[in-house]
Amino acid sequence: MPAFLGPLVGFVLGVALAWLARAEAARRDDSGWSARAAVAALYGALVYAPACAYFLIFAGDWSLGYLIDSRAVPSAAGLALALLDAGSVPLGLLAARRALGRRSSRAPMLLGVVPAVLAVGLLLALFPRLRVEGTFHQVRSDFGIQPVAGGPLGYAILWMNGMIVAGFVAAVRAMSGRGFERAKEPAEEAPPAAPQSYLGRRNRR
Repeated sequence: MPAFLGPLVGFVLGVALAWLARAEAARRDDSGWSARAAVAALYGALVYAPACAYFLIFAGDWSLGYLIDSRAVPSAAGLALALLDAGSVPLGLLAARRALGRRSSRAPMLLGVVPAVLAVGLLLALFPRLRVEGTFHQVRSDFGIQPVAGGPLGYAILWMNGMIVAGFVAAVRAMSGRGFERAKEPAEEAPPAAPQSYLGRRNRR
């Protein structure tokens, strides 16, 4: 995942989680949204952010689209970007949940479509650079570069994106579980029926 796409895609994933959970949440009260936000936060922190940080650490120049030399980027900036990636998923879910609370059908869609279109536009604009693997200076001098497809970076992209998709599916399944509804008070048990012999004695009297 290129660095400039991480927060945008994470926000879209959070909106998608809220959209997929809307039908289940409509049949129940709002008590489950806090648990759903926790699931989204865990997905963002344990799956999505590490997948994005992998490329920033091991393929920094490619992750930055060869626009900046990764060696010139402070480590604090990379940490801040990783935290932003992790927080973008629950932020998207909470923003979409708020829009759904207003009973608006267009607001959640716009929340997801706008950053998705922006992410696709940025990806298409830098796609010629993202197709090659090399260092910042190699790409600038057009020397010693190799295609991403079929190389180690290409396999890493497939693997990390697969992990993101698998984690998303697991988060959706967790949000549709039964643990997100408020516990109902147990119904009062009916008193045990009187024995037939006792009822017969009362009728005789």
